[in-house]
Amino acid sequence: MFGKIISFIMALVMTTTGFVTTSVSNIVDAVTVSIFGVPYTDEAVESGFFNDMDDSDVVELGEDSGFIKDKIAVFVDSDMSFWSKIKFFKECGGTLSGWCTLADLYVVSYPSMDYEQVLERCEKLNSANGVELAIPVMINKTVLNGTPDDDFGATYDEPNVWDELNPSGNNWWLEAINARQAWDYSDYFGKINIGVLDSGFETNHSELSGKISFPDSFQSFLNTPHYHGTHVAGIIGANHDGSGIAGICENSNLICVDWTPDGLQFWITDIAIFFGISTLVKSGAKVINLSLGTSGTKGSNSSGIFERVFGAAATSYMMASLLSKGYDFVAVQSAGNGDSLGDPVNAENNGHFCVLSEDNIFVGSKNVSAKNILDRIIVVSSISNNGDGTYTQSDFSNVGRSVSIAAPGDEIYSCVDGGDYDEFSGTSMAAPMVTGVASLVWSVNPSFTGAQVKEIVCTSTDKVAQVNSDAKYYYNDLDFAEYPVVNAKLAVEEAIRRTVSSVGTASGNAGEAAEKIVYAGKTYTVYSDGSYSFVAPAGSGTAEVYDNSGNLINTFELTVNSD
Repeated sequence: MFGKIISFIMALVMTTTGFVTTSVSNIVDAVTVSIFGVPYTDEAVESGFFNDMDDSDVVELGEDSGFIKDKIAVFVDSDMSFWSKIKFFKECGGTLSGWCTLADLYVVSYPSMDYEQVLERCEKLNSANGVELAIPVMINKTVLNGTPDDDFGATYDEPNVWDELNPSGNNWWLEAINARQAWDYSDYFGKINIGVLDSGFETNHSELSGKISFPDSFQSFLNTPHYHGTHVAGIIGANHDGSGIAGICENSNLICVDWTPDGLQFWITDIAIFFGISTLVKSGAKVINLSLGTSGTKGSNSSGIFERVFGAAATSYMMASLLSKGYDFVAVQSAGNGDSLGDPVNAENNGHFCVLSEDNIFVGSKNVSAKNILDRIIVVSSISNNGDGTYTQSDFSNVGRSVSIAAPGDEIYSCVDGGDYDEFSGTSMAAPMVTGVASLVWSVNPSFTGAQVKEIVCTSTDKVAQVNSDAKYYYNDLDFAEYPVVNAKLAVEEAIRRTVSSVGTASGNAGEAAEKIVYAGKTYTVYSDGSYSFVAPAGSGTAEVYDNSGNLINTFELTVNSD
């Protein structure tokens, strides 16, 4: 015992003198847990209790929601001292079984309780000093926001033909968001960490070679390759290798967490998502993609009441904890693919970040406003291609005031497990497109805040998703409207304007034979009708025009005035 105390004292000394590494932090926590039952450091994670839960622990409150009968989630004040935590958890009447101290989240186990007993226990815990929020460990039948039952049998042997003015083919989604024109500014892009919380990832796929990492060895062990996570990861960051597909943000590291336990079982606790997000943020992820939600299990549009009360409070407090500790990030979530019949519902029914509004955000004692939180959440609906450069909201896509922006989500071609490719539809495919664009924006200027990144992405657009007159809008609270369509080119150009002084916009028409313009040592893509528009340093010089065979076909003098 004396040796353990000496080790603990040495760990404290190392902590206070700034010599703590990840491994030493783990040792410190192992020592304090063995002696006091509570971790010491601010980035400790213990999630083994998830593996001990099964369907027998679930008490259903409806067909799609419920709670874990023997656990309570407790969020504490960040300023609660280590010794106060020891005292509190010793006297709380339960056993501390898990924690994610980055989010100030602790999980306490008790003997089995019914719902009234859980609420009584939470009420008692909420009155304790240092406790910000004690809630039941809510569960939902969370599903992937894709359409895995649709087998499109997609085969693409023909080379891509790019036409952003009339998107079509397997790369229509890249054309629709002007990805090629955004890539013209690759010299401005730094490498960025992107978090992906999904169903599992094929790390050996050629499109993702060297791109995927995991927060730790345990998360790597839990990863089970699956088509959905691989498809999402490919949309975000697939290699630009001249074959297959091209991801939106190639210069990225995809930090991944497989959130699906036990072979894609439906039941998932909200705190499992919190643990995953916190782990990704801790690992340096700046933009986090969640192509998942709860609306696809719902038979009615009013069954999300527990999420809107408990889930909203816990989700917002988790974000407040992370932001108050200096972490900044943007969370991008799919709006959801309708109810259990596939008919659109209010996106608030998709749970997690979709449910947050000014009315239900809880920040406790954190010096974080509701606006700080909402400014870092992007909810994405899906659009379908009309074939003439216009877009309509997909008939399966959820709608509502929580939707921030729309992106292509219908018949999207990307990589899947087994080293293959396939086509899927859903807001699951739309969300990673916005994640990719937000990552490009943040890579231009790492000093941007998450709020600035969201504002740039959601306002730098030039098209809208038209309301779908054929969609089955049965519910009376849908509040549907036209949504802006994400535009990678315009978002990146706005990021450059806010970062680089003395730049301006050059625009005109170089002729229908033109494919590229080279100006001031940079190459810019020309649209199919010969028109061009790009941001460049202010000044004058000679612009060279090339056709699609690389032949120089024209030159002209160009003057760029500072915006």
